[in-house]
Amino acid sequence: MKVIAIAQHKGGTGKTTTACNLAAGLAIRGHQTLLVDLDSQCNATISYLSPEMITHTLSSVLVTEPTLPLSDAIYTTHIAKLDIVPSNLRLANLERFVRFEEQYRLKKCLQTVSNRYEFIILDCPPNLGMVLNQALLAATHILIPVAAEYYPLEGLTDLDTVVVTAQEPNPHLEVLGYLVTRFDIRSGLSRQALQRVKDMHGKLVFQTVIRNNVKLQYAPAFRETIYEHAPRSYGSEDYDALTEEILERLQINRLRMVNHDKPQKATKQK
Repeated sequence: MKVIAIAQHKGGTGKTTTACNLAAGLAIRGHQTLLVDLDSQCNATISYLSPEMITHTLSSVLVTEPTLPLSDAIYTTHIAKLDIVPSNLRLANLERFVRFEEQYRLKKCLQTVSNRYEFIILDCPPNLGMVLNQALLAATHILIPVAAEYYPLEGLTDLDTVVVTAQEPNPHLEVLGYLVTRFDIRSGLSRQALQRVKDMHGKLVFQTVIRNNVKLQYAPAFRETIYEHAPRSYGSEDYDALTEEILERLQINRLRMVNHDKPQKATKQK
């Protein structure tokens, strides 16, 4: 099982967009995938589930009902082979109420469902705190999205330091890659930003870049992935290419995508 943390403490980098569409891309290729929303803003959650469907969330398991099994907070999505653990605002309490010695709680919870999934995608919060620490202790890989702009580049060294620190107690944690997002093909600044990330991290930078595409912003409003909402868009092409590149980096046999047709709704709680 591969546990991939999508992490960036700067907002507006396409972190949740990447988590949602990567999870869908893996599932569409036939890989049983679990998307875990670790962000108390709940954007990944509302991209797949309506609020009235949700009875238990990740905060139920980690904060309010610690005896509740993670399986009780897993919901199916309308994408075959893709499940989700939703979040809510109470997850922010994890920063205050979880003691240092309890920081492996998320890892232990994920281990209870490890036999059910090939991939677990963690949509981390946009900050450097206890929730991110738990994610990095539970993860096998980290993917870092970087917006092709000036300010996101300035914070990269802070996150790099956090990753190196997490690798001491979790030596299995590897940097899967740096993903340049919000790339404007007409902008010299975008090209400069891409080159700077390559200068900093070399071959760890994905060849795929995520181009600016308004369809990526609209898709969650319809509770659709980019593959359903705009299958011929730049966004769909780019996340399709990213999924392929990730599978290649992980040396996992890639399956052909079945189709980009809108899947049937299937939202029964597991």
